[in-house]
Amino acid sequence: MTSLRYPVAGLILVFLLAFGIFLVALMPAAVMTPLLPTPATDNASLPPPKLYGLWWNGQGQAQWEGQQLDITWRLDWRGLTPGLELGFESGQVNATGWAGADWGDWRFEHWQASIPIALLNDFLPQGKAEGQLDISLPQLSLAGTEISAISGKLAYSGGTVTLGPGMDRQVPAIDGKLEMEKGVPVLTVTGPDQQSLAHANLTGKTLTLEVFRALPALLEMSEGGNATDVVFSTRQDLPVSAHSG
Repeated sequence: MTSLRYPVAGLILVFLLAFGIFLVALMPAAVMTPLLPTPATDNASLPPPKLYGLWWNGQGQAQWEGQQLDITWRLDWRGLTPGLELGFESGQVNATGWAGADWGDWRFEHWQASIPIALLNDFLPQGKAEGQLDISLPQLSLAGTEISAISGKLAYSGGTVTLGPGMDRQVPAIDGKLEMEKGVPVLTVTGPDQQSLAHANLTGKTLTLEVFRALPALLEMSEGGNATDVVFSTRQDLPVSAHSG
């Protein structure tokens, strides 16, 4: 009888381990609903998010800015880095990509997003704009709060820009390029003839933005002068910084 105890105990242990793995693998996503942060809103009647599927491969629905937000996720390891393949869609806004974390460092890969410019009108000091903004972000790496790598492209489809009463302008397509230059994140915005319209860089925690005369000329707000003259510049501190290494 004594000789049978260890095989039986081993079988029980294997069974319990397999049963535990089975329970974890099939744990429904809905069990995470109480762990989700409460939206910062005064609307007490806002329904809680609804989650479906499994915790590692599922989808959800929530209310965002008065519209339904659809979310999908799937657990996806990249090498030794755990992460999620994510998808967001709300009306004309959609974004997909991978996000992973490794001991405080964050990696974002192959992100694609499309946003109607009309949603950004509240951030414009005057006027409004139409059109679509497409964002491609193949790589963004954060070491803590420091940007260690970034590459991406921005594309504005073009459209009508209203600068004030009776000041409608048809703006052509505009492109932007994100890249690292000597360890510093840089954004370059160019027009249809590849002329430089604006330039931004992040040095330390300070974002510096310069707008060249070519941009107001494109909007028919300026004539003459050198297209490379800086007509506007500003600096703003950000919660992230350029990688110091």
